Parts: sequence; structure tokens; C-alpha cells
Amino acid sequence: MKRLTDTACVFRIHLARLRAEAGPFILAALLFPSAMYLFASAVGGTLVSPDTRLRFLAGSIVFSLSMTSISWLGYLLLENRFTGRLKLFATLPLAPSSYVFGILLFGVAQAALGTALLLLIARSFGVRAQPSLAPLCAAVVLTMLCLCGLSVIIAARARSFSEGSLLTDTLCAGLVLLAPIYYAPEMMPRALRIFAQLLPTTFAARALQTTLAGGHAIGGELLALSVTALVTLTLGFRLMKWREE
Repeated sequence: MKRLTDTACVFRIHLARLRAEAGPFILAALLFPSAMYLFASAVGGTLVSPDTRLRFLAGSIVFSLSMTSISWLGYLLLENRFTGRLKLFATLPLAPSSYVFGILLFGVAQAALGTALLLLIARSFGVRAQPSLAPLCAAVVLTMLCLCGLSVIIAARARSFSEGSLLTDTLCAGLVLLAPIYYAPEMMPRALRIFAQLLPTTFAARALQTTLAGGHAIGGELLALSVTALVTLTLGFRLMKWREE
């Protein structure tokens, strides 16, 4: 029970930060992804098919998850480390696992909120998604865990706050722009296409597009996301210096 209470406390501390700084979260989770959807639709022209609209929506959800799980959450983890807040957590009677699960619970809450709001906004854009709820939730959570693991690795290994912030922002943009999210893989050079197909954002976009259309055949994508999440989270939290000097 104590660990559950400690996990809830870590979650509430970060949730309070989110409420206090709602503006940047809205920019990262809603406004920028919505703008990317509108940009992709404008480039696609007036004859954008319903399937293409679902592709753009899936891409924007992945973009939102990338922004909140890498840039925003990575920023908070870097701040915890370099402002001494992590040392404060470590000096409390708080187990590292409570800190870890509190952070992940906060990430899940961010992902759920951002995705739900984007689905509502998409209806005003004329997108008529018919999502399969359970597969959609699984894809969103696993994508968040993958990307959160990458932000933890950066936050654990960065030598300074500015270096970590630059790395999280670069990785956030790179994972979206290099993956065939808003365009077909055939439009990429062959060598880059092979690399891009292995990115977690590629698996995430395929899974989300399938579930938004009402499909369930995303077993391969969920397996790839699960393995990536396991590897990145394990490595990231092993590298985290809980009692860093």
C-alpha cells in the first residue's frame, strides 16, 4: 500500500505541474499536431480520400504522443535531475520503483488526454473515424511507453540541462519526420525506407490508422512496440542515477 501511495504522490506532483503549465501542454499535445494535420491536408489537395484523412489523423496522434512523451516529459525528467528535485525524491522514504511508476502513470494520463482531445478536434475537420477502442488504447499506451523510454535514456545520460533539452527536441522531431507517417513509404529513398520502417513511430502510425478505421489486425505492430518499450524503459531506468552526486 505504501508503494501505491508513493506512486500516486509522484503522479500528483507532476500532474500539478501540468495544471500550472497547461499552455505548453496544449501547444504540444493539440495545437501543433492539429496544425500538422491541416498542413498535410492542404498539401494533399481537395481530393483527399477518407483513408488518407485517417492516415493524417494517425500521424498527428503520433506527433502529439512524441511531443508529450519525449519533449514535455523529457523536459520534466531533466528538470528533476538538474534542479535537485530527483535528489529530494531520493532522500525521502521513497522507493525508485514508486518514482518510475508515478512517472509512467503521468505519461499515460497525458497520452489519454491528448489523444481523446485530438479525436474530438478531428471530427470538426470532417474526419469520421470509427475506432476500435481496446486496440486503440493498447496502441496509444505502448507508443507512449516506447517514447517515454527514449526520453528517460536522454534524461539519464545528458551532461547538462541544455544538452538534454536539445536532444529531446531533436529526437521528437526526427522520429516523426523520418517515419512514413504523413506519406507513403514508397515516396522515400530505398535505403532510408528500410531504416524508417524500423522506427517505433512507424509501427505506431500503422497501428493507429488500422484501429481508427475499425480494424483489429495490429498484432505485429503491438509486439514491436512492446519489445521496444521493454528495452528502452529497462535501459533508461537502469541508467538513471537515483542518488547522483
